[in-house]
Amino acid sequence: MMRHSQQLWVGGVVVGVLAILLGLGLMGGFSSNTGVSAAQGGSVFAQLSSLKTQQPTTTGPTLMTFDQIDGLSGMGFNPAKPTDIVVQKEGAYLIIAAAQLGRSSGESDDYVDLWIRVNGKDVDNSNTRETIRNAAFTDVLVSQGAGPLKAGDVIQVAYSVSATGKGLGIIATTPKNEAAIPSIILTVAKLP
Repeated sequence: MMRHSQQLWVGGVVVGVLAILLGLGLMGGFSSNTGVSAAQGGSVFAQLSSLKTQQPTTTGPTLMTFDQIDGLSGMGFNPAKPTDIVVQKEGAYLIIAAAQLGRSSGESDDYVDLWIRVNGKDVDNSNTRETIRNAAFTDVLVSQGAGPLKAGDVIQVAYSVSATGKGLGIIATTPKNEAAIPSIILTVAKLP
């Protein structure tokens, strides 16, 4: 379990993630369809996403749901409980949550917050915020961190919006002749 302030947890902008994933041997393990990939040389990871737009009806914390298993090895995920990723092996983990933000109406300085939870508790210093001024504006908001987790710990991605009724949230898009743009992509990888 991440022990909030007592343990290392670094949130913020993704730096060197590609190098880390290459070093862990996770790149190339992505599939082109929904499914569970076999263990990649003993690597422990989860790559989950959602092709559904998620727009909360409350300004309070909301858990993101995942409907695509892009890769899964040594971690637990049950589509019947689509908010929870369960750690199966104790160790240090890198967690990266990247959400495609947007809104469907209105023009103001409304924002979306995104952060990590472990065992139902907010991870200190993992929150990030982006202002979505109008429906033409989209952006990717990332929360990332590294820290120790124990078997049975449950990882979740939470978010909130500053206003309801304006379609603020995480937006999935299907561009013509391109890969889909998920509303959320979550990568969890056990560090060596």
